[in-house]
Amino acid sequence: MVNSRRPRGADARAAIFRAAAHEFAQRGYDAAGVDRIAARAHVNKAMLYYHYGSKLGLYVEVLRDMFRAVGTRTRAIADGPGPAEHKLDAWILTIVEEAAARPWFPPIMLRELASGAEHIDRETFGMMNAVYASVQDVIVQGQHEGTFREADPLLTYLTILPAILIFFARQRVVARRKSVQGLAAAAPRHIDEFIRHMQGSARAMLRRQT
Repeated sequence: MVNSRRPRGADARAAIFRAAAHEFAQRGYDAAGVDRIAARAHVNKAMLYYHYGSKLGLYVEVLRDMFRAVGTRTRAIADGPGPAEHKLDAWILTIVEEAAARPWFPPIMLRELASGAEHIDRETFGMMNAVYASVQDVIVQGQHEGTFREADPLLTYLTILPAILIFFARQRVVARRKSVQGLAAAAPRHIDEFIRHMQGSARAMLRRQT
């Protein structure tokens, strides 16, 4: 008799994705288990392979889901109207909002970068680069407007993005270890507070001195 509680179709695909995202965040790619992912999603392994092809295919899709969402939004910001400072604020807001919606992404990405990005293929790198290209265009616009100094867009990007990943990774640690002595002074910060801090810091870093 078929278990009616097992998800099917799009529901099964979504359940597998969520289960895998949390498994990869907790254990990393190498230690993540397909059996645990399938059990957590309440599907059999055949269903996992049917939807994603392989463990690596599933892992890459977890990464691409973030880059796809961020890339679409940040490209619209860069191409839209408004001064560069406002676009920079919106770019930062977008990254933080999308990371907050995917709590598994920061720990996965930090592990992946530490391992030399060995599981990221050319297409996924292209999606990552699109996120950088959008803020590069915003910075260049600000330089043309005369509000931003002649800063290197890549170095600016590498200053902002890791801080966002580390913020969410830290929130995760503090939330899980509230009873550990010495963490009282390291209480979680509200996301809105962090957004304002990052926006102000980025504007101050780029603003042309008069």
